[in-house]
Amino acid sequence: MKTMNVRLATMVVALMMTVMGFARKQDVGGRVIDAQGEPLPSVNVVLLALPDSSFVQGTVTDEQGMFKISTDKKDGLLKLTCVGFETLYLPLKATNGLTIQMKEDEQLLGEVVVKSMLPKTHVKGDAMRTTVEGTILEKAGTVNDALSRIPSLEAERDGGVKVLGRGDAEVYINGRKVLDEKELSRLRADQIQYVDVVQNPGARYAASTKAVVRITLKKAQGEGISFQDYASGIYRYGHTLTNNLDVNYRTGGLDITASFWAGRYGHNKSLQTNDLTYFVGPDRYEGRTSQETKNVWKGWSPQLQVNYMVDENHCFGAFYKYDRHPSGDLNSLFLTDNYENGVYKERSESHIWQDDNFSKHIFNAYYNGKVGQLGIDLNIDGLFDDTKTPGSTTEMMTPITTSDAPVTRTIDSNTNSANNFWASKLIFSYPLWKGNLSGR
Repeated sequence: MKTMNVRLATMVVALMMTVMGFARKQDVGGRVIDAQGEPLPSVNVVLLALPDSSFVQGTVTDEQGMFKISTDKKDGLLKLTCVGFETLYLPLKATNGLTIQMKEDEQLLGEVVVKSMLPKTHVKGDAMRTTVEGTILEKAGTVNDALSRIPSLEAERDGGVKVLGRGDAEVYINGRKVLDEKELSRLRADQIQYVDVVQNPGARYAASTKAVVRITLKKAQGEGISFQDYASGIYRYGHTLTNNLDVNYRTGGLDITASFWAGRYGHNKSLQTNDLTYFVGPDRYEGRTSQETKNVWKGWSPQLQVNYMVDENHCFGAFYKYDRHPSGDLNSLFLTDNYENGVYKERSESHIWQDDNFSKHIFNAYYNGKVGQLGIDLNIDGLFDDTKTPGSTTEMMTPITTSDAPVTRTIDSNTNSANNFWASKLIFSYPLWKGNLSGR
C-alpha cells in the first residue's frame, strides 16, 4: 500500500511540475547585422528542439534587425536564414540580448551579380510575393532550401511548410493543392517563378486554414522525353535510404510526369532523461527516469501527373498517387528508478511497441483560369486510405526486496481505420479595385 501511495504522489508532483513548467517562459532575443554592421530585416529565426532538431516556433527580424521569442525551452538551437547569407545555428542559451552577425554566402554570391539578382518581396493582392526567377534563390538547390530563405517561411525535412507566427500552411502549386508533402522534394528551386505567402487567408479558403503558400512554376521549356533519378542516404543511429525516379513527356502545353519513390527511414532516435525530487514531510523521494525511442519505417509510392496549359489564362490537369507504407516499427523503453530517503526501492520498466502500416489513394483534378477579370478556381479531391496500427505495452515492476516477485503485465492494442473522402471546390474571384502596394 505504501508503494502505491508513493507512486500516486510521484505522479501528482510530476503533473504539478509539468503545469508549472508551462508558466516559466523566458524571452530570447537579439539583433542581427551584416558584415558592415547594418541591421538585417526579414531574417527567419527558428527555434529547433534537441536532439531531433524539430520545429518549435519562429519569427522574423524587424527593420532594425531585432527579434524576440518567448519559450519554456531551456535547451535548443536557433536557426537563422536569409537570402544571400550562410545559414547560422546558435545554442539557445548563447543568444539572449546579443548582436548576431551573419556572413555572406560567398560561394553563392560569387556566381551572380548581387545588386541585380537579390529577390524582391512586395504586396500582391492578398499575399506577400517573392520573385525567385532570375534571382540567387534559383541557386538555392531544393525547393525546401529556397522556401526557408523567403521571409516568414520555414520548410521542414518531412515536406511540411510553416508560416512563422501562423503555423502549418496549405501549399498550392500552380493553383493545385499539394496533398503529398513529398511532392516538394521532387522540385528544384530553379523551377519556381514566384512564391506568394498569405498570412490571413480569406473566404476562398477553409476557416481552419492558418496560412497559405502558393508556388507558381515557370512555364516548362523544351519537348520530348526526359528522366531524373535522385538518391540520398543518411546514417545516424541507423541508415536511411531513399530513391526517386521521374520520367517526363512534354509536347506543346501538355506535360505528363510519372514518378516512383521508395525509401527506408531509420536514422532518428530520441533519448530523454528526467530527475524528480520532492518531499513529503521529512521524507525525500526521488525518481530517475530515462526514455529511449526509435522509429523505423519503409514505404514506396508511384504517381502520375498530367497538366495541360492552354495559355497563360487557362490550365487544367489531374494527379493520382498510390502511397504504400507496409511497415513502421516504433520501439520505446521507459525506465524509472524510485528512491526513498536515498534508499533504492523499485524499478519500473515499460516496453512499448507499435506498428503503423497503411495504403492510401490520392486523387486531384483542377482547373485554374481567368475570363476577363473573373478568376475561376476549381478543385476536385479524393482520398481513400486503409490503416492498421497494432501495438503492445509490457510493464514490469521490480521491488528491491527479494521476497516480492516482479509484477509483469502486457497490454495489446490494435486500431483499424478506413476513410473514403471526396470534396470539390469552385471559387470565382473578381477584383473590386486595383492597387499597387510594394515593400522590401
